[in-house]
Amino acid sequence: MNYKSLLAFANAIVLSLTATYGQITETPKVEEQSAEYVKIKRVELTDQYTIVYMQFVEKQSSALKEMQPFLRRMPDQQFQMPSTSTISLDPETRLYKPGEVNVKFKLIKAKDIPTEMRKKVNPGEVVDFVAYFERLTPGIEIFDFYEGRATKGQQTWNFYGIHIKNPLKKTGKTTAKVVPKVEKPVQPLVEEKKEEEIEAKPTVPEEELVMIKGTVYDSKTKNPVPAQISYLEKGDSLQYKSSSGNYRIGINPKEKYDFKVFAKGYYGSNFSLNAADSAAKGSFVKDFYLIPLTVGETISLPNIYFETSKYTLLTESYAELNRLADMMRENPKIKIRVEGHTDNVGDFDKNLELSTNRALSVKTYLINKGIDEQRIEAKGFGATKPLAKNGSENEKRKNRRVEFVITQI
Repeated sequence: MNYKSLLAFANAIVLSLTATYGQITETPKVEEQSAEYVKIKRVELTDQYTIVYMQFVEKQSSALKEMQPFLRRMPDQQFQMPSTSTISLDPETRLYKPGEVNVKFKLIKAKDIPTEMRKKVNPGEVVDFVAYFERLTPGIEIFDFYEGRATKGQQTWNFYGIHIKNPLKKTGKTTAKVVPKVEKPVQPLVEEKKEEEIEAKPTVPEEELVMIKGTVYDSKTKNPVPAQISYLEKGDSLQYKSSSGNYRIGINPKEKYDFKVFAKGYYGSNFSLNAADSAAKGSFVKDFYLIPLTVGETISLPNIYFETSKYTLLTESYAELNRLADMMRENPKIKIRVEGHTDNVGDFDKNLELSTNRALSVKTYLINKGIDEQRIEAKGFGATKPLAKNGSENEKRKNRRVEFVITQI
């Protein structure tokens, strides 16, 4: 047998063994992830496991970096590098087939990272660890890694859209054609049955999840923008950061959620979701279009409510007003003019007075939230700036509104 024939023969054997025992994907493509300091280095599929090789890099402050040369010259007993973080892998971590939350694969074990306690990590330290999951069903070549819900301020490591090599199994006939002269044992039928059982297992979940996903856009350009989405779950404040504007969050279908969307340089948005009250099953799609903060921009405050014919704010207005206060705290140089408007029903002068007092009520609320009164102007326009013709009740409702205009950045 010459050299070329021998090489071809060896390659055929390697290919046949790879098809039998699994696939390896180095540095797989990941569409989205919740934490930039954790990455997936490799995914290996064996007959028994989906093995995910990961790496955690503890961030080091710039002050500590500058001190490093000095600290190296000090005796160990005089200074000890502080531990700024602890890490662990939630034992409830799962792999999911995107869009099919009932198809999930359990965490079996982890290596070099604890699951029942937390491990201290020093600034700048690198931790390589491995997670073993149930074997992904052949044919699933994109999956999500969902660690779960953060508690007590801890951040979860979630990865969405992980691309790997996991083709459907080839039949024995196909293998025989590739390597006709190599005698390779055929997988016993009992093994195939185990594969089927693993595939069926996730369809009966211990706890169902509902996925909410979408994109955060610039309302003017319609381009995606980096954003942060925060929400509460069982008293814990959770955050999801997206550098691309795309997001995907797993939630409990039995709970109600209030989401806050924030992007630097934009006026944020709020969104409430009660999955149990919706006809949609499995997943929700919700896109956000945020208004850029520019001088002269008029932004509506749609959820501001007053007592009828009065300027007393109702409690239902507080969430919207808190969002405005948060924006002004995040942008301390911004100044605004709060504008009140009414429909054309009733006395002109009284409407003008009412709209002015309502604008002043909003200003007072913001001041009580710690915003400098010098940054807020309040003005009423009565019925002089209608959005609609005031012909129908719906048109009148549109004209009864509160807005703010950005006057300085």
